[in-house]
Amino acid sequence: MIANLCFIVETLTNEHVFFSRIGDRCLRKLYLTFDTEDFISENSVWVLQRILESLRKYNLEALFFITGHMAEKLENFPAVIDLLSEHQIGYHSSSHTVHPTIFEFTDVEDYEQAHKNSLQRETSHINPLTGEMEGKGGILALKRLFHGKQIIAFRAPGHCWTPPHTEAMRTLGITSDFSANVSSTPVNFKGIGFYPYPIMGRWEGRLSQYRVLSISLARKKLSILTVHPSLLANKNDWDSIYWRRNPKQLIPPPSRSPEEIKKLLHNFNSLLGRIVKLEKMHLIETSARTVFEESKKDLLVTRSDVEKCYKTSMNWAFKQNYRPKFLRDHFSRFFQIRHTNLATSCRY
Repeated sequence: MIANLCFIVETLTNEHVFFSRIGDRCLRKLYLTFDTEDFISENSVWVLQRILESLRKYNLEALFFITGHMAEKLENFPAVIDLLSEHQIGYHSSSHTVHPTIFEFTDVEDYEQAHKNSLQRETSHINPLTGEMEGKGGILALKRLFHGKQIIAFRAPGHCWTPPHTEAMRTLGITSDFSANVSSTPVNFKGIGFYPYPIMGRWEGRLSQYRVLSISLARKKLSILTVHPSLLANKNDWDSIYWRRNPKQLIPPPSRSPEEIKKLLHNFNSLLGRIVKLEKMHLIETSARTVFEESKKDLLVTRSDVEKCYKTSMNWAFKQNYRPKFLRDHFSRFFQIRHTNLATSCRY
Protein backbone atom coordinates (compact mmCIF):
# COMPACT_ATOMS: atom_id res chain seq x y z
CA MET A 1 0.00 0.00 0.00
CA ILE A 2 2.84 2.43 0.79
CA ALA A 3 4.21 1.90 -2.69
CA ASN A 4 0.76 2.63 -4.14
CA LEU A 5 0.44 5.92 -2.30
CA CYS A 6 3.99 7.00 -3.11
CA PHE A 7 3.38 6.26 -6.79
CA ILE A 8 0.39 8.57 -7.17
CA VAL A 9 1.91 11.33 -5.06
CA GLU A 10 5.18 11.21 -7.01
CA THR A 11 3.38 11.14 -10.34
CA LEU A 12 0.97 13.95 -9.60
CA THR A 13 3.17 16.26 -7.56
CA ASN A 14 6.35 16.09 -9.56
CA GLU A 15 6.03 18.99 -11.99
CA HIS A 16 8.31 17.46 -14.59
CA VAL A 17 6.31 14.22 -14.71
CA PHE A 18 2.88 15.76 -14.33
CA PHE A 19 3.04 18.77 -16.62
CA SER A 20 5.24 17.21 -19.27
CA ARG A 21 2.37 14.83 -19.95
CA ILE A 22 -0.36 17.44 -20.26
CA GLY A 23 1.48 20.50 -21.52
CA ASP A 24 -0.40 22.95 -19.29
CA ARG A 25 -1.14 23.67 -15.67
CA CYS A 26 -4.94 23.39 -15.79
CA LEU A 27 -6.66 22.13 -12.68
CA ARG A 28 -7.69 18.52 -13.19
CA LYS A 29 -11.16 17.35 -12.13
CA LEU A 30 -11.92 13.99 -10.57
CA TYR A 31 -15.51 12.99 -9.95
CA LEU A 32 -16.30 10.16 -7.56
CA THR A 33 -19.39 8.22 -8.55
CA PHE A 34 -21.03 5.21 -6.91
CA ASP A 35 -23.46 2.72 -8.45
CA THR A 36 -25.82 1.84 -5.61
CA GLU A 37 -27.90 -1.09 -6.78
CA ASP A 38 -27.65 -4.22 -4.62
CA PHE A 39 -31.05 -4.45 -2.91
CA ILE A 40 -30.63 -8.13 -2.02
CA SER A 41 -27.72 -8.40 0.45
CA GLU A 42 -27.62 -6.56 3.77
CA ASN A 43 -23.83 -6.30 3.68
CA SER A 44 -24.02 -3.82 0.81
CA VAL A 45 -26.03 -1.34 2.86
CA TRP A 46 -23.58 -1.65 5.75
CA VAL A 47 -20.62 -1.02 3.42
CA LEU A 48 -22.48 1.88 1.78
CA GLN A 49 -22.85 3.52 5.19
CA ARG A 50 -19.12 3.07 5.91
CA ILE A 51 -18.31 4.68 2.55
CA LEU A 52 -20.60 7.61 3.29
CA GLU A 53 -19.04 8.08 6.72
CA SER A 54 -15.58 8.14 5.12
CA LEU A 55 -16.67 10.75 2.57
CA ARG A 56 -18.01 12.88 5.41
CA LYS A 57 -14.74 12.44 7.32
CA TYR A 58 -12.73 13.73 4.36
CA ASN A 59 -15.34 16.35 3.44
CA LEU A 60 -15.70 14.97 -0.09
CA GLU A 61 -18.83 15.14 -2.19
CA ALA A 62 -19.76 12.41 -4.65
CA LEU A 63 -22.48 11.44 -7.10
CA PHE A 64 -24.53 8.37 -6.17
CA PHE A 65 -26.51 6.57 -8.86
CA ILE A 66 -29.33 4.69 -7.13
CA THR A 67 -31.85 2.24 -8.58
CA GLY A 68 -35.56 2.30 -7.84
CA HIS A 69 -35.30 -1.00 -5.99
CA MET A 70 -32.47 0.33 -3.84
CA ALA A 71 -34.38 3.53 -3.12
CA GLU A 72 -37.27 1.46 -1.83
CA LYS A 73 -34.94 -0.56 0.40
CA LEU A 74 -33.18 2.50 1.78
CA GLU A 75 -36.47 3.80 3.15
CA ASN A 76 -35.71 1.52 6.12
CA PHE A 77 -32.28 3.06 6.71
CA PRO A 78 -32.78 6.71 7.77
CA ALA A 79 -29.13 7.14 8.81
CA VAL A 80 -27.98 6.18 5.33
CA ILE A 81 -30.52 8.53 3.76
CA ASP A 82 -29.21 11.42 5.87
CA LEU A 83 -25.65 10.70 4.77
CA LEU A 84 -26.65 10.38 1.12
CA SER A 85 -28.44 13.72 1.31
CA GLU A 86 -25.04 15.38 1.61
CA HIS A 87 -24.22 14.27 -1.95
CA GLN A 88 -25.51 14.56 -5.49
CA ILE A 89 -28.10 11.91 -6.33
CA GLY A 90 -28.46 10.29 -9.75
CA TYR A 91 -30.77 7.62 -11.11
CA HIS A 92 -29.62 4.13 -12.10
CA SER A 93 -32.83 2.67 -13.61
CA SER A 94 -35.85 1.18 -11.92
CA SER A 95 -34.69 -2.40 -11.71
CA HIS A 96 -31.16 -2.76 -13.14
CA THR A 97 -30.80 -6.38 -14.33
CA VAL A 98 -34.38 -7.57 -13.84
CA HIS A 99 -35.81 -8.76 -17.14
CA PRO A 100 -36.95 -7.14 -19.30
CA THR A 101 -33.95 -4.83 -19.07
CA ILE A 102 -33.56 -1.50 -20.85
CA PHE A 103 -32.08 -3.12 -23.94
CA GLU A 104 -34.97 -5.60 -24.02
CA PHE A 105 -38.03 -3.41 -23.47
CA THR A 106 -36.78 -0.78 -25.93
CA ASP A 107 -35.90 -3.32 -28.61
CA VAL A 108 -39.15 -2.84 -30.51
CA GLU A 109 -39.53 -1.60 -34.06
CA ASP A 110 -41.53 1.51 -33.21
CA TYR A 111 -39.31 4.21 -31.64
CA GLU A 112 -42.27 5.95 -30.00
CA GLN A 113 -43.41 2.69 -28.42
CA ALA A 114 -39.91 2.12 -27.04
CA HIS A 115 -40.06 5.63 -25.59
CA LYS A 116 -43.46 4.87 -24.04
CA ASN A 117 -42.23 1.58 -22.60
CA SER A 118 -39.35 3.44 -20.96
CA LEU A 119 -41.60 6.05 -19.37
CA GLN A 120 -43.88 3.36 -17.96
CA ARG A 121 -41.19 1.12 -16.55
CA GLU A 122 -39.01 3.89 -15.15
CA THR A 123 -41.91 5.27 -13.11
CA SER A 124 -43.06 1.87 -11.84
CA HIS A 125 -42.09 -0.58 -9.14
CA ILE A 126 -40.82 -3.67 -10.91
CA ASN A 127 -41.45 -7.07 -9.36
CA PRO A 128 -37.90 -8.44 -8.91
CA LEU A 129 -38.96 -11.99 -9.72
CA THR A 130 -41.45 -11.54 -12.56
CA GLY A 131 -40.31 -8.22 -14.04
CA GLU A 132 -43.91 -7.00 -14.10
CA MET A 133 -44.92 -3.42 -13.27
CA GLU A 134 -46.70 -3.10 -9.92
CA GLY A 135 -47.70 0.43 -9.04
CA LYS A 136 -45.51 3.52 -8.79
CA GLY A 137 -41.77 3.30 -8.26
CA GLY A 138 -38.54 3.75 -10.18
CA ILE A 139 -37.43 7.35 -10.37
CA LEU A 140 -40.56 8.36 -8.45
CA ALA A 141 -39.33 6.29 -5.49
CA LEU A 142 -35.97 8.03 -5.66
CA LYS A 143 -37.57 11.48 -5.81
CA ARG A 144 -39.79 10.57 -2.87
CA LEU A 145 -36.78 9.46 -0.85
CA PHE A 146 -34.87 12.68 -1.59
CA HIS A 147 -37.76 15.10 -1.73
CA GLY A 148 -36.67 18.55 -2.88
CA LYS A 149 -33.33 17.32 -4.20
CA GLN A 150 -32.67 17.82 -7.90
CA ILE A 151 -32.15 14.52 -9.72
CA ILE A 152 -30.89 15.22 -13.22
CA ALA A 153 -28.18 12.57 -13.77
CA PHE A 154 -28.58 9.03 -15.07
CA ARG A 155 -26.32 6.06 -15.67
CA ALA A 156 -27.65 2.95 -17.42
CA PRO A 157 -26.79 -0.43 -15.88
CA GLY A 158 -23.77 -1.87 -17.64
CA HIS A 159 -23.57 1.40 -19.61
CA CYS A 160 -26.10 -0.33 -21.89
CA TRP A 161 -28.15 2.67 -22.98
CA THR A 162 -30.60 3.04 -25.84
CA PRO A 163 -31.72 6.29 -27.50
CA PRO A 164 -35.50 6.03 -26.91
CA HIS A 165 -34.82 5.31 -23.24
CA THR A 166 -32.42 8.26 -22.97
CA GLU A 167 -35.02 10.55 -24.49
CA ALA A 168 -37.60 9.19 -22.06
CA MET A 169 -35.22 10.01 -19.22
CA ARG A 170 -35.02 13.56 -20.54
CA THR A 171 -38.82 13.71 -20.37
CA LEU A 172 -38.52 12.69 -16.69
CA GLY A 173 -36.09 15.52 -15.95
CA ILE A 174 -32.74 13.85 -16.67
CA THR A 175 -30.40 16.20 -18.52
CA SER A 176 -27.03 14.57 -17.77
CA ASP A 177 -26.16 11.09 -18.98
CA PHE A 178 -23.17 9.07 -17.75
CA SER A 179 -23.86 5.95 -19.84
CA ALA A 180 -22.53 6.64 -23.31
CA ASN A 181 -19.05 6.65 -24.77
CA VAL A 182 -19.83 9.31 -27.36
CA SER A 183 -16.95 11.57 -26.31
CA SER A 184 -13.94 11.72 -24.00
CA THR A 185 -15.12 15.14 -22.81
CA PRO A 186 -18.59 16.39 -21.82
CA VAL A 187 -20.71 17.17 -24.89
CA ASN A 188 -24.26 18.26 -25.59
CA PHE A 189 -26.68 16.58 -27.96
CA LYS A 190 -30.43 17.12 -28.18
CA GLY A 191 -30.51 18.89 -24.84
CA ILE A 192 -28.68 16.10 -23.02
CA GLY A 193 -25.19 16.43 -21.56
CA PHE A 194 -23.18 13.28 -22.24
CA TYR A 195 -20.26 12.57 -19.93
CA PRO A 196 -17.26 10.28 -20.60
CA TYR A 197 -16.91 6.71 -19.42
CA PRO A 198 -15.38 6.16 -15.99
CA ILE A 199 -11.74 5.15 -15.99
CA MET A 200 -12.61 2.08 -13.89
CA GLY A 201 -15.65 0.53 -12.23
CA ARG A 202 -14.20 -0.84 -9.01
CA TRP A 203 -11.55 0.04 -6.44
CA GLU A 204 -9.41 -2.40 -4.49
CA GLY A 205 -6.31 -0.28 -3.95
CA ARG A 206 -4.02 -2.19 -6.31
CA LEU A 207 -0.92 -0.53 -7.74
CA SER A 208 -2.28 -0.99 -11.26
CA GLN A 209 -5.42 0.94 -10.30
CA TYR A 210 -3.36 3.81 -8.87
CA ARG A 211 -1.38 3.84 -12.09
CA VAL A 212 -4.55 4.06 -14.22
CA LEU A 213 -5.87 6.85 -12.02
CA SER A 214 -2.67 8.87 -12.05
CA ILE A 215 -2.22 8.57 -15.82
CA SER A 216 -5.84 9.62 -16.40
CA LEU A 217 -5.46 12.66 -14.15
CA ALA A 218 -2.27 13.63 -15.93
CA ARG A 219 -3.71 13.29 -19.43
CA LYS A 220 -7.33 14.35 -19.06
CA LYS A 221 -9.00 17.46 -17.71
CA LEU A 222 -11.88 15.33 -16.41
CA SER A 223 -11.67 11.82 -14.96
CA ILE A 224 -14.60 9.86 -13.54
CA LEU A 225 -14.04 7.06 -11.04
CA THR A 226 -16.83 4.60 -10.28
CA VAL A 227 -17.08 2.39 -7.21
CA HIS A 228 -19.67 -0.34 -6.61
CA PRO A 229 -20.22 -0.64 -2.83
CA SER A 230 -21.57 -4.17 -3.36
CA LEU A 231 -18.19 -5.34 -4.68
CA LEU A 232 -16.56 -4.30 -1.42
CA ALA A 233 -19.12 -6.38 0.48
CA ASN A 234 -19.59 -9.42 -1.78
CA LYS A 235 -17.35 -11.89 -3.56
CA ASN A 236 -19.52 -11.93 -6.70
CA ASP A 237 -21.78 -9.55 -8.59
CA TRP A 238 -25.07 -9.34 -6.73
CA ASP A 239 -27.05 -9.54 -10.00
CA SER A 240 -25.42 -12.71 -11.33
CA ILE A 241 -28.67 -14.54 -10.52
CA TYR A 242 -30.36 -12.46 -13.24
CA TRP A 243 -28.11 -13.40 -16.12
CA ARG A 244 -30.25 -14.75 -18.96
CA ARG A 245 -33.48 -14.96 -16.93
CA ASN A 246 -35.18 -13.82 -13.74
CA PRO A 247 -34.59 -16.08 -10.72
CA LYS A 248 -37.31 -17.92 -8.83
CA GLN A 249 -36.04 -16.50 -5.54
CA LEU A 250 -33.70 -13.73 -4.42
CA ILE A 251 -30.44 -15.33 -3.31
CA PRO A 252 -27.77 -12.99 -1.88
CA PRO A 253 -24.25 -13.37 -3.25
CA PRO A 254 -21.60 -14.89 -0.97
CA SER A 255 -20.23 -12.28 1.40
CA ARG A 256 -16.60 -11.37 1.80
CA SER A 257 -15.04 -12.16 5.14
CA PRO A 258 -14.98 -9.36 7.74
CA GLU A 259 -11.21 -9.19 7.27
CA GLU A 260 -11.56 -8.73 3.49
CA ILE A 261 -14.17 -6.01 3.90
CA LYS A 262 -12.05 -4.23 6.50
CA LYS A 263 -9.03 -4.29 4.19
CA LEU A 264 -10.97 -2.99 1.18
CA LEU A 265 -12.51 -0.19 3.24
CA HIS A 266 -9.05 0.69 4.54
CA ASN A 267 -7.77 0.85 0.96
CA PHE A 268 -10.72 3.04 0.00
CA ASN A 269 -9.99 5.39 2.88
CA SER A 270 -6.36 5.57 1.79
CA LEU A 271 -7.53 6.63 -1.66
CA LEU A 272 -9.69 9.39 -0.19
CA GLY A 273 -6.76 10.61 1.89
CA ARG A 274 -4.59 10.85 -1.25
CA ILE A 275 -7.35 12.67 -3.11
CA VAL A 276 -7.72 15.24 -0.34
CA LYS A 277 -3.96 15.79 -0.27
CA LEU A 278 -3.85 16.38 -4.02
CA GLU A 279 -6.83 18.71 -3.75
CA LYS A 280 -5.09 20.77 -1.06
CA MET A 281 -2.09 21.03 -3.38
CA HIS A 282 -4.44 22.51 -6.01
CA LEU A 283 -3.73 19.70 -8.46
CA ILE A 284 -7.26 18.36 -8.64
CA GLU A 285 -10.84 19.38 -7.87
CA THR A 286 -13.46 16.87 -6.75
CA SER A 287 -16.68 18.75 -5.94
CA ALA A 288 -19.60 16.86 -7.48
CA ARG A 289 -21.59 20.11 -7.52
CA THR A 290 -19.49 21.36 -10.42
CA VAL A 291 -19.94 18.27 -12.57
CA PHE A 292 -23.10 19.62 -14.17
CA GLU A 293 -21.46 22.99 -14.77
CA GLU A 294 -18.89 21.53 -17.16
CA SER A 295 -18.79 23.41 -20.44
CA LYS A 296 -20.11 21.14 -23.15
CA LYS A 297 -19.43 21.37 -26.83
CA ASP A 298 -22.05 20.30 -29.31
CA LEU A 299 -21.55 16.72 -30.40
CA LEU A 300 -20.66 16.02 -34.02
CA VAL A 301 -20.86 12.38 -35.10
CA THR A 302 -20.08 10.30 -38.16
CA ARG A 303 -21.52 6.97 -39.23
CA SER A 304 -18.49 5.15 -37.85
CA ASP A 305 -18.86 7.00 -34.52
CA VAL A 306 -22.47 5.85 -34.23
CA GLU A 307 -21.61 2.26 -35.08
CA LYS A 308 -18.84 2.23 -32.49
CA CYS A 309 -21.16 3.79 -29.92
CA TYR A 310 -23.85 1.21 -30.66
CA LYS A 311 -21.49 -1.75 -30.31
CA THR A 312 -19.95 -0.46 -27.10
CA SER A 313 -23.36 0.23 -25.62
CA MET A 314 -24.52 -3.28 -26.44
CA ASN A 315 -21.54 -5.04 -24.84
CA TRP A 316 -23.54 -5.78 -21.70
CA ALA A 317 -26.40 -7.17 -23.80
CA PHE A 318 -24.04 -9.31 -25.86
CA LYS A 319 -22.55 -10.78 -22.67
CA GLN A 320 -26.06 -11.94 -21.78
CA ASN A 321 -26.37 -13.60 -25.20
CA TYR A 322 -28.90 -11.02 -26.35
CA ARG A 323 -28.87 -9.89 -29.98
CA PRO A 324 -30.94 -6.74 -30.60
CA LYS A 325 -33.26 -6.56 -33.58
CA PHE A 326 -34.13 -2.88 -33.80
CA LEU A 327 -31.74 -0.96 -31.54
CA ARG A 328 -29.24 -0.18 -34.29
CA ASP A 329 -32.10 1.57 -36.14
CA HIS A 330 -32.84 3.56 -32.99
CA PHE A 331 -29.24 4.72 -32.73
CA SER A 332 -29.33 5.78 -36.39
CA ARG A 333 -32.51 7.76 -35.86
CA PHE A 334 -31.28 9.41 -32.66
CA PHE A 335 -28.02 10.55 -34.21
CA GLN A 336 -29.77 11.39 -37.48
CA ILE A 337 -27.67 8.99 -39.52
CA ARG A 338 -29.27 7.09 -42.38
CA HIS A 339 -29.37 3.44 -41.35
CA THR A 340 -28.82 2.22 -44.91
CA ASN A 341 -25.35 3.76 -44.83
CA LEU A 342 -24.61 2.73 -41.24
CA ALA A 343 -25.48 -0.90 -41.87
CA THR A 344 -22.90 -1.32 -44.62
CA SER A 345 -20.10 -1.53 -42.06
CA CYS A 346 -21.90 -3.28 -39.21
CA ARG A 347 -20.76 -6.64 -37.91
CA TYR A 348 -21.24 -8.35 -34.57
